[in-house]
Amino acid sequence: MSKRNYNVFFHTHTVSGIVISVALYVIFFAGAFALFKDEILIWEEGKSINHIERSEVNYDDILKRLDTKYDLTGRDVEIDLAKEEDNLFIYLLSSKDSLSSESSKASHFFSYNITTKEEKRYHEYYGIGEFLYRLHFFHQIPTIGIYLAGFVAFFFLFTIVTGTIVHWKKIVPNFYKFNPKVALKRVWADAHTSLGVIGLPFQFMFAVTGAYFCLSLLVLLPANFLYEGNQKKLLEDLRPERKTYEWSKRINQDVPSINSFVKEYSNTWSNFSSTHLYIRNYKGDNCKYILQGNLEYKDRFVGLGRIVFDAVKSEVVTIKNPYELNYIEDVQKVLTRLHFGNFGGVIVKVVYFILALITCFVIITGVLIWVEARNKKSATLQQQLFVAKVGHVYLAICLSMLPVTAISFLFVKLFGDSFSNKQQSLYYCYFLLWLIAAVYMRFQRNNYKINKQSLLVGGISALCIPVVNGIVSNQWIWKSIYNKQHEILTIDLLWLFIGIMALWVYSKISPNIQKQSSYSKNPIDYKNLKTLLKLEENQTTTNHILQIKKEKNFIPMRTKVILLWTLLVIGFILHHVYGIANVYFQESLVLEGSNGEIPGWAHQWRIILEGMAFLFAVLTVSLSQNWFKWTSLIWACLLGLFNVYHFITALIYEPSNISEILILLLMAVANVFLVKEILNWKSHQLSEE
Repeated sequence: MSKRNYNVFFHTHTVSGIVISVALYVIFFAGAFALFKDEILIWEEGKSINHIERSEVNYDDILKRLDTKYDLTGRDVEIDLAKEEDNLFIYLLSSKDSLSSESSKASHFFSYNITTKEEKRYHEYYGIGEFLYRLHFFHQIPTIGIYLAGFVAFFFLFTIVTGTIVHWKKIVPNFYKFNPKVALKRVWADAHTSLGVIGLPFQFMFAVTGAYFCLSLLVLLPANFLYEGNQKKLLEDLRPERKTYEWSKRINQDVPSINSFVKEYSNTWSNFSSTHLYIRNYKGDNCKYILQGNLEYKDRFVGLGRIVFDAVKSEVVTIKNPYELNYIEDVQKVLTRLHFGNFGGVIVKVVYFILALITCFVIITGVLIWVEARNKKSATLQQQLFVAKVGHVYLAICLSMLPVTAISFLFVKLFGDSFSNKQQSLYYCYFLLWLIAAVYMRFQRNNYKINKQSLLVGGISALCIPVVNGIVSNQWIWKSIYNKQHEILTIDLLWLFIGIMALWVYSKISPNIQKQSSYSKNPIDYKNLKTLLKLEENQTTTNHILQIKKEKNFIPMRTKVILLWTLLVIGFILHHVYGIANVYFQESLVLEGSNGEIPGWAHQWRIILEGMAFLFAVLTVSLSQNWFKWTSLIWACLLGLFNVYHFITALIYEPSNISEILILLLMAVANVFLVKEILNWKSHQLSEE
């Protein structure tokens, strides 16, 4: 590879990695725990699970109860059978029947306990597992959160590909050269390369599947063209189980038993597990029952099966045989299984969990390499401060997630039942703790301390989780083993392992390691920071003035800004003059409805455009304070957006008016130069010119 190509890939890898690093860390850290979302929910409730077979559930009784309370006539009912726990998750869509009551027009979503018959709304059963699962794709950020996560995953692909190209030749040598006693930059680089390649297939898979799930709207755009804009047909082909049917009328007879349907068809194929039950048009003359599930992963990696049953005619409408592949459906199922690790049981989830944490380590080491590499003796104090701040902020946000997550687990176990709205209480707990911890660690101004403190607090909190679970729920580890409560046992052992590892790593990080950092060799004197910055600023200013005054065509920066403001004023005037040509040659001289007086809005526009530009030109002669530079920059940017917009609209609506288009183009160019010069004026505190 040529040196130029290497540099292109290297800088692409560095820049893309630094830009997305914090968001990517949050995605992988939260995603690691989201793998155990179902187990965490069971652990949080702290009750023994009966593991009731879904074919033995009395669905008729459940629907009868719900019909009395919610009036199910005309509704579509969707039931997530959630095999791992004693809860069903039920979604009642609004009724399609025009004769139904107003209350039945509202949709509902809740959990339903098979044993106790208790219903819980989403915010009532919301727990730390659900929170971390949602945080995994930034669901807490309204509307754009999932798309932000998708673009992060997409750019992660660039980072993976460019990183592999850059580090390919170093992979094997770095395994043998790894030595934690050398300079930290070398340690981080070797660990980053080695562990990054170990987790490469996992990371690549997650980048692709994550981008697909979060940016599915963009992925489906080409398919939408193939279906000629018929989105309903497209979605029916992608998700046949979600197909809806037009409502016709009610039926007077009782609907066939759901229990009989489930028992008869859940054993259609051996080792078939039902996962979802759908009812379309409940108590309608075209009522449909849909049972969907999967073959055990041991029998077939992708074995999606489905039976659609006409409840009125008592006949099977369609069957999706899990042993027969359907490209559209099964590709999505493959992506789902790969992304969520819902194959191979707990072992695969544990492997995914470890690989996710390795990826978090790779992200952190990438940031530390960047920080260490840019703290050079030749760097200015301003440059050192910027790099150091980036490192402190990034590490504070990322590393504080461990103690905050552990403390949040303790919070939901100790106080979760005290709040009627568990979702809101968890938001306050997690995000406030995270903010406080991140701000506190950031102002430590020491990456070594940030790391040590997060490991210490996180490790102690993690070890407390199994103990608190035993005290509050009486689910001690030995009892979970004896009662075969594997879900609760998994979470307790997971945190026990995390706590032990965190404290072990904490004990291994000695103060000598801190001395290897470039910031120990080139420290920043924070106590005398203002004085040092002032000295550097004066020195830089003097050197800059001497340098620019050697140039033959030197024009003082403030003079440039004044000239460009003035040119914009002249440009606006010329634009009005060229506009008059339109009136003479294309339009009537007096506009319809005019009375000979210039309206107030015309004066306002002249003042906003020409007057303000002229005002800034005049004020720049005497003012150079920072607030004035910021004000000038903001107004120049707004004016620039207006000029670009005006130029584009002139091209579209007045393509024949060449003179006007030309002056608008020149004004847009002048505006760009104006913004550039104001930025230079801000960054260089020159003496009075």
